[in-house]
Amino acid sequence: MNRKRLLATAAATAAGTLLLAACGSSGTTTASGGGGKPAGSGQITIGVDLTFNNTAFWSAYVNYEQQYAKDMNIKLLGPLLAGSDASLQNTQIQTLVNEGAQAIVVNPETAASLGPAIAYATAHHVQLVSVDTVVSSGHVYMVVRASNTLYGQDACAFISSKVTSGYVMDLEGDLTSSNGADRTSAFDSCMAANAPGVTVLRKPTQWNDATAVTDAQNAINAYGSKLKAIYAQWSSPDTGIIPLLQKKGLGPGSPDHVLLVSDDGVPFEMCDIGSGSVDASQSQPADLYAKWALSYAVDAAKGVKLTAGQPGGGAPTLQNVTYQGDTNLSDPIVAPFVTKTQQPLTLSTPQAGFPTGLNSTPVSDSTLWGNVYGAAHGGVCNAS
Repeated sequence: MNRKRLLATAAATAAGTLLLAACGSSGTTTASGGGGKPAGSGQITIGVDLTFNNTAFWSAYVNYEQQYAKDMNIKLLGPLLAGSDASLQNTQIQTLVNEGAQAIVVNPETAASLGPAIAYATAHHVQLVSVDTVVSSGHVYMVVRASNTLYGQDACAFISSKVTSGYVMDLEGDLTSSNGADRTSAFDSCMAANAPGVTVLRKPTQWNDATAVTDAQNAINAYGSKLKAIYAQWSSPDTGIIPLLQKKGLGPGSPDHVLLVSDDGVPFEMCDIGSGSVDASQSQPADLYAKWALSYAVDAAKGVKLTAGQPGGGAPTLQNVTYQGDTNLSDPIVAPFVTKTQQPLTLSTPQAGFPTGLNSTPVSDSTLWGNVYGAAHGGVCNAS
C-alpha cells in the first residue's frame, strides 16, 4: 500500500483516533534515561513514527502493533504521526531517541527523507526499522514490506491463467517508488513471458485515483469486449472502475466480463471479491507488518546481527534490497493473494528465483486483516 492512498472513512478515522488515544504519544509514554537505555521491568522500549493512521490499513496496523507489543513485553513510545511532513518526521524521531527509544519503527514519508533521522539515531546507538518503504538515505536495521515483485507476479499468474489474447490494462503506481516500480516490472515481464498473445496497456498514474479511473474508462470505451482484464496496483480505483464495467455490460455475470485485480486487501475489496465485482486482490498483511517490525526492532535493541540468506519472518529468507544506491537488509513478506474461492495458480515462466505457482487464499478466510477489520466495523461491506 502506498502511504498516499488515503481511503479514510469515518469508521477508519474514528478507529485511528481511538487507537492513537489508547496508545498515547511520546508525551504520555516516556521511558527513563536517554537514547538506547533500557526502560526497566525487563521491557524494551520501541519508538513508533508513522505517516498516517487514518486509513483502514494503518488503523489495523496500529491495533496489531499494540497487541504484539503486549505479547512481546514492549513499551511503545508513540505512534507519532508526521503526515506528509518529512522534516517533522525527522524531528519526531530525534524526540523518540531522546525519550529513551532503544529502536524505532518508522513508515517513512519517502525513501529518501530519513537521512537526518538516521544520522541522529545512529550517533545515539539507536537503529531504525522501516515499514512499507525501502530506504535510500542511509542504513536501517531492517526493511519490512511485502514482496512487491510477488504482487506483480501473482496478478500475472491469475490473469494469464484466464486470458490468452486481447488487451490487459496495467494501471501502474508511481514508478519512482520502489513499490510501483517492482509491481510494474514483475507484472509486465511475467505477462510477456506467460501470455505473449496479450497486449499490455501500460498507464502510469502516480497513485492518482482520478487518473486511473479515466485511463480505465478510455480503455473500456476504446476496446470494449477486447479488453480482458485490468490490474490496478492499488485498491481505491476499484470504486470508480466497477460501475464503468457494469454500465458497459462487462461486469460480473457477463460473458465478456473484464477481470479486475487490485492490491491492498482493504475491507471493501473483501466485500467486492465476495460479490464478484473484483476478481482478486493481494492482501498487504497489516498483521505481519506489525509483528515483524516489532520483532526486528527488539533484535536491533538487543544487538542481534542478521544477514541476507538467514530465514525471514514473513519471507523464506532475508534479502538485501538496493534502491537508489543504498543497500539495506529486508524481509520481503509473502502476502496472501485473495480470490473468491481457493485456486491453484501456476506459471510456466516465473520471475527469476520465484516459485512457479501458489494457492490463492479464499476471501472467506477470517484471519485476513481486511476481514478482521471489517468484522469490527459492521462487516466488510460497511467498514469502508
